[in-house]
Amino acid sequence: MEQLSAGGDDVWLEAASWSDNRRELRLPTALEGSLRLFLGESEPVQVVDVSNRGCRLRGVALKAAQRVWLRIGGLETLVGTVAWCDDGEAGIRFEQRLPHAVIALLSGDTPRDDGFEDI
Repeated sequence: MEQLSAGGDDVWLEAASWSDNRRELRLPTALEGSLRLFLGESEPVQVVDVSNRGCRLRGVALKAAQRVWLRIGGLETLVGTVAWCDDGEAGIRFEQRLPHAVIALLSGDTPRDDGFEDI
């Protein structure tokens, strides 16, 4: 398990299990992003929370298993798949894990250098 401080509270990025079938704790965010489907136009979305393996979006109508391209701020485009969708919200599973420093940046925390490298 990896520990990260967010807003003064320590949280774990990996957990043994969660009642909602997640393995990672998601950190709350209030970020604007843009989402694009294959051969589609970009549309604005709100990034509600983020973990090293995915995020929750609000303000978009998607279908499970759709492949998406997500842009948040100045980050490289994140590629993922819609894991679930319900009432204008969707869970996105990233194809590649996000480094912990990026998660800290997105959640408004300052990254810490613990001497470990993300793999």
